[in-house]
Amino acid sequence: MLSLKQKLDDTITIDGVAYNLDLSFDNVLRWYDLMNDKSIDDIGKVEIAFDMFVVDCETDIKIKLYTVQRIIDEYVVGKQEPNDGSAKPPDQKQYYSFDKDAEFIFASFLQEYGIDLLDQQGIMRWEKFVALLNGMRDKTKFRQIIGIRAAELPTGNDEYSVKERERLQELKQIYALDKNQSVEEQDAAMDGMFKSLVNMAKKGG
Repeated sequence: MLSLKQKLDDTITIDGVAYNLDLSFDNVLRWYDLMNDKSIDDIGKVEIAFDMFVVDCETDIKIKLYTVQRIIDEYVVGKQEPNDGSAKPPDQKQYYSFDKDAEFIFASFLQEYGIDLLDQQGIMRWEKFVALLNGMRDKTKFRQIIGIRAAELPTGNDEYSVKERERLQELKQIYALDKNQSVEEQDAAMDGMFKSLVNMAKKGG
C-alpha cells in the first residue's frame, strides 16, 4: 500500500508498453460497487474494471484478467506482508462498508482533516484515502460506529450492565451491516472470483 520511501505508481506495463493507471479513490469505490452488481458476470466485471483502471489499452481477456488481479492485489487490497512473529494490528474491515457508511466516511473526513471527498474525486489516490481512513481518531462518527459494531455486550446482571447491554443492542441494530456488505467480505469475494477465473484461464475455459 502506501510507502513514504517511493512515489505512487501511476503507470502499469503491459506487453512492454506503459499505460496510465486511474487509482483515484472514487474509481476504486466504483470497483467495489461493480463487485456487488449481480447483473454482470465475472468476465464482464473484469472487462469493465480493466477499462476503469487502465487508460486507453486494448488487449485480450487473459491479459486483462491478470492485470486487474494484479491491480487489486497490489494497490487496492494490498500485499500481505510476511509474518515475522510480531503482533499484527486488528483488521477492522469486517466492521464497515464503503457503501452503507458513505455518509459517515464523508463527514468524518471533513471533521478530522477538513477534506471534502466530493472535491477530491478523480484526485486523491486510493492509498492516501485508505491511510487517512485508518488514521482517524475515535472521536469521529466513522470510528464511533466501528466501535459500536465491534463492542462486546456486557454479561453482568447488575443494573449498569443490563442498561448498557440494552443500549448497545439497540445501537448495533441501528448500525448493523447486511450480509456480505462488509469490506472484509467483499475482499474475500474478489479473491474467490479471481481464483476461479484464473483456474478457468489455465484450463483454456
